[in-house]
Amino acid sequence: MSSQIEEIKNRIDIVELISSYLRLQKAGANFRGLCPFHREKTPSFNVSPVRQIWHCFGCGKGGDHFTFLQEIDGIEFGEALKTLAERAGVELRPEDREARSERDGLFKILEEAAKFFESNLATGLPSGNPVASGYLKSRGVTDETMKEFRLGYAPAEWKMLFNHLLGKGFKPDEMERAGVILKSSSYASASAGRKNYFDRFRGRIIFPILDYNGRVIAFGGRIYPEKENEAKYVNSPETPLYQKSKVIYGLDKAKSEILRAGVCILVEGYMDAIMSHQAGVKNTVAVSGTALTEEQLKILRRLTDKLIAAFDMDSAGEGAAKRGINLALLQNFEVKTAVLEKLKDPAEAVEKDPQIWISAVSNAKHIVDFYIDSVLKKHSPSTPEAKREFQKSVLPMVLATSDLERAHWTRRIAEILNIDETSVWDAMRKLNVRRPDDGAGTAGISALDKPKPKTRKELLEARTLGILAKFPMLSDKLEPEIRKALPQENRAVIFAELFIKEVSEAETEIVSCQKELKKEYLKDRMRTLSSVMAVKEKGGGEVEALAEQFKKAVEELAKLN
Repeated sequence: MSSQIEEIKNRIDIVELISSYLRLQKAGANFRGLCPFHREKTPSFNVSPVRQIWHCFGCGKGGDHFTFLQEIDGIEFGEALKTLAERAGVELRPEDREARSERDGLFKILEEAAKFFESNLATGLPSGNPVASGYLKSRGVTDETMKEFRLGYAPAEWKMLFNHLLGKGFKPDEMERAGVILKSSSYASASAGRKNYFDRFRGRIIFPILDYNGRVIAFGGRIYPEKENEAKYVNSPETPLYQKSKVIYGLDKAKSEILRAGVCILVEGYMDAIMSHQAGVKNTVAVSGTALTEEQLKILRRLTDKLIAAFDMDSAGEGAAKRGINLALLQNFEVKTAVLEKLKDPAEAVEKDPQIWISAVSNAKHIVDFYIDSVLKKHSPSTPEAKREFQKSVLPMVLATSDLERAHWTRRIAEILNIDETSVWDAMRKLNVRRPDDGAGTAGISALDKPKPKTRKELLEARTLGILAKFPMLSDKLEPEIRKALPQENRAVIFAELFIKEVSEAETEIVSCQKELKKEYLKDRMRTLSSVMAVKEKGGGEVEALAEQFKKAVEELAKLN
């Protein structure tokens, strides 16, 4: 049952739960309100998002999700458990003492394994073996940081940890379920009826992975020294304690600082997170090179709705990084990126100069701006290549943003590429149709299935055409250039939206529309001339005649304003 209780707590934010009963206000790292359990005029009821507990300094009551529900609703624990399980979507099932004992045993094995690895790193290894701490120090990691993150080393021996744990009284099958040893599947062992166990982590620097409450639940191991044909990193398998999609590396140490700073910094690797903390940027966690999951984002949502990603956007990491960013945008997170020029990752930046990393975080830019800048560094906005790259790299990010943000970025992209906004909307709609379902990013695109917003020019054209559909005799009121520019299709359909009844009213309206349409057409003309002049100037061509046309358009527009 304890595992189900923890799952319920992980799924329900205590601030959100209590806010459904009483009004809370932000107070530093916590939330505060008037206590519902005794009369008071000055708020003394506090809720901690980091620790997921509540306490009243007035009456002394406090506890977790369950105790609050018991107190506020006057119910027993069993009823509170059932209510919160339904709210969290957790199916309650009996957990016997044996299962609870197994979980406790796994925690003990992993804690003992962590101490074993730590001692190997701290004391060094026998003569002839490399000292892993020397490598970490060469990467800029201090002794204090090694201790803080409980870094360790797994000797390049087959059964060193296995024998150590065996001597502590742990059973081989328990060690296997904890994910620290493996069982041989060789034919010789099986035919002899023997179970040949060996260590999962051998010859590796060890990074303990802790849960939200700071308990060891898994390990990541980086090979040292490096060997050919061996994976650089080996991680614990999924176990009863460790589900990778629900765990965020370093969150146990970063959660308070995330809440204080109001933003969470996401990096890819263990070393990136560790070195960021060492540099003083302690609101940093790592996703271990995988795409962010919904479960991880729900956990982060308790602490902040702002993310700064420092992912490697090269061909190796771009897919997972983009999927995670898309999902975060769809969950209405504000996502920025910390850009590191000519440096591989945050760990390298901190090793070179911590201020480089601190500055990159301070000057983080919106993720859409990042992709826009990336395209413009490679292509001129007037080229077909730029437009293709925008459709491939930028528009998928815009699609994942909220409706208002999407409108903002659509306008911005149209200005950069010197095209109509409608073209951008059309491109996104087509992208939506062709885009493969990668499991993230499609849910928020349904807004494009709604009627796309009309530009001011389109609205004026529609109104003008609608008037002409009912009062064709007013066609003479339009200048030839305007009549020629008006779209010819769907006049009757457009007219169905209009309610003008009298020809005198219609005449006044069509003259007004014509004036505003001339402004829009002049603006289009100026944008086109500006783009053509930019291309010609770049190629050394003459632009005097075009400049004169641009000047006349400006003057004519000024007369209409």
